[in-house]
Amino acid sequence: MAEYNKEVADIKKSTVPINPDVHNLVNSMCFKTYNDLIISLPTRTVKWCCKTVISDSAQQKELTFDLDTLSLDFLINHPILKQRKFDLSGGTKSKDCKMCWESERTSGKSVRTDYNEHFNPMWKNRFNSASNHPKKAIAFNQDMQDRNMFRFIEIELTNKCNMACTYCWEGNSTRWQKELKRRMPDTDDAMFDKTIDILNEWWEKDLHKQEYVAFSLLGGEPFFTDHMYRFMENFLVNLNDTKSDDQRIVINVTTSLNFPDKKFERFIELVERTPNIHYMMQLSGEAIGRKNELIRWGMSWDKWDENLGKFLDSGSRLSNLTNGFGLAHNSLSLPYFKDYLVYLNEKLKKHPQGKDRSVYFHTNWVDNPSHMGVRMLDKKYKQNVQEAIDYFKNEFNHKTYQKDRYVSVLETVRDMVDSQVTDEQRTWAHKQFSMLEKRRNIDFSEVFPHYNEMVGL
Repeated sequence: MAEYNKEVADIKKSTVPINPDVHNLVNSMCFKTYNDLIISLPTRTVKWCCKTVISDSAQQKELTFDLDTLSLDFLINHPILKQRKFDLSGGTKSKDCKMCWESERTSGKSVRTDYNEHFNPMWKNRFNSASNHPKKAIAFNQDMQDRNMFRFIEIELTNKCNMACTYCWEGNSTRWQKELKRRMPDTDDAMFDKTIDILNEWWEKDLHKQEYVAFSLLGGEPFFTDHMYRFMENFLVNLNDTKSDDQRIVINVTTSLNFPDKKFERFIELVERTPNIHYMMQLSGEAIGRKNELIRWGMSWDKWDENLGKFLDSGSRLSNLTNGFGLAHNSLSLPYFKDYLVYLNEKLKKHPQGKDRSVYFHTNWVDNPSHMGVRMLDKKYKQNVQEAIDYFKNEFNHKTYQKDRYVSVLETVRDMVDSQVTDEQRTWAHKQFSMLEKRRNIDFSEVFPHYNEMVGL
């Protein structure tokens, strides 16, 4: 230890421009910042992780673009991104990443730790080697500051949506806007067209060199905007024709499954036109029946169930279409998650999507709004989550992509379930839920047996 501390002291005396906390690399580094790009066209903002929290209004303004300021350089070389890379690769915990710091404080795990564990092995090995060696940490820090390794580009195409999920907001849902009597702008054609031009520029300049690139299309509900189909026609057809044989291009589409048949048919036709692109559907839901209808307000469970069967049947026919499940674990759904897994297990038996094909689970958990967060639940519900984990490990008998990783994520969610909820927090949660009940003429306690206890009634 004495030798290590001397090495650190010598480094700090040098003229090399480094983050002074570089020797604390293991506590801060996050590869997600280097890998992820999130472009929201309706709100005209950019960020580099889905868990980012920007509370500084001046910083938020800097991350907002218009038709004149939007450019490839704005997206991948932004000064705020450079500062965050400098901080995270040098031992400083960025304030924008507070959701992960809080998660690690309570459970020891977070999106950051999961991402670092499963990132590219080459970089993971360099990271682990540098963590306890100051000189290697400096080299790592300086190298990473100049690196652009984006391979997951998320695009929010629209805020058009026929649902008002309890944990969503008016910026991502026109149904929420209607309920709150607020109107917010959506993506216009000029902004969308410029985005396509930038993506084509990026593809020609750099992305075509990547072995793996994934684009994620979100809304709102992407099936309700013509921009999704235009994205496929004006960008993906180009990628389909120009990608190398050993390059994997993946399109993730997140959908609530509540859309008309004609929209499904148009999408499948375009999937068939681009056989060199692999499509991974994130079919959103985390509860069954009426529970899902109240959490994802405006959805029809019968339509969800019907469209799920159609996607599974299409997955059997199309080799470039894989189906998976997008989960947003929350305070209402989590105690009953095992029921959802039982439903999926039986559904997959009825609609197999190919003999050797895996389904996958893309999971997240709600942190904000706080009353929908899993931390609202009493610690006794850890057992409910553990029962879901045990079922998934031992009885969910459909082939699952990275099953062990998903189990690890579920264990993280389980460990977030906590009893450290104050009376003030329960009162606040009750107030928020009550406003929803009044506007929507519903009663959460009739559908969710744990509800009254959770809000202190």
